[in-house]
Amino acid sequence: MRILLISALLLSLASCTFPGMKGDDKMMPPGKVAPTEMMSGMASTGSVLTLNYTLRTDSPTGPIQETTLESVAMSNGLYKTGSTYKPFQVTLGQGQVIVGFEAGLMGLHKGEKKTIKVIPSDGYGRPVVIAKEQIAPEFSITRDKKMFDNVLSQTIEKSQFPADMKDKVMNAKVGDTLTGANNATAKVSAISSGSITLAIENIGNPFYKKQIKVGAVATSTGADFKIVSIEGSNVTLEISNKESPFYGKSFAIGESATPANGSKITIKEIGDKTVTILADHPFMAKDLYFDVEIVDIQ
Repeated sequence: MRILLISALLLSLASCTFPGMKGDDKMMPPGKVAPTEMMSGMASTGSVLTLNYTLRTDSPTGPIQETTLESVAMSNGLYKTGSTYKPFQVTLGQGQVIVGFEAGLMGLHKGEKKTIKVIPSDGYGRPVVIAKEQIAPEFSITRDKKMFDNVLSQTIEKSQFPADMKDKVMNAKVGDTLTGANNATAKVSAISSGSITLAIENIGNPFYKKQIKVGAVATSTGADFKIVSIEGSNVTLEISNKESPFYGKSFAIGESATPANGSKITIKEIGDKTVTILADHPFMAKDLYFDVEIVDIQ
């Protein structure tokens, strides 16, 4: 999937989630009600889109380069044995995809089809500014101490649940247990006409069922964590991101690395909170045409 600039793990590290939680799990601070503006059915900043796409270069009928559709891959000589063909998921406003593609997704609705044209200056020929936490091999983040609780209480509007869970939610009773992404479990603690309050087992927390104290460490497949300070309700972690393309390498202006998607990236600028990178991509000078169909919007 070449349109991805950074991995899902890097996104989870930079957000309020932790490795082990899906990047599309829109966790609100404990006790907060999930917002309704993302449920209008129209794609906007913060929306999680599930979509199929087919990428052509040079013209709307040009050669097909990539697709999420197995049938298209097979009929165009692109099928790779062992590859998984399924809808692609992206959170708008997080810099996960090239800017022209993201702009073309804005305003779309579930079920809508569209061909999005992306010129080089809005595609792979454009330097990209991303949060430093999304690519740096070493960084620190500060989170509310409640995010490290073993169980989180969260009130969520019923309409915000994905389609495959809505029947369970609408029929749920206090005391029922619901199972979500990554086998996370939540017990229903309260129900109103429009919302449901869940006690969520916080298994995405790298310090799940561990003591939260300065010096505590935890390890996941993609990252190492260390608590370096606790001040009031704030916990600061130092994170070694083992999935950063610069892990074990120099992280400085002019340095290059090749991430998992195979496109070499070069650091153009490093700010206090952001990094500007340029990808050495085979499509840098090409017009891109994405045929997309929106499968779902959350």
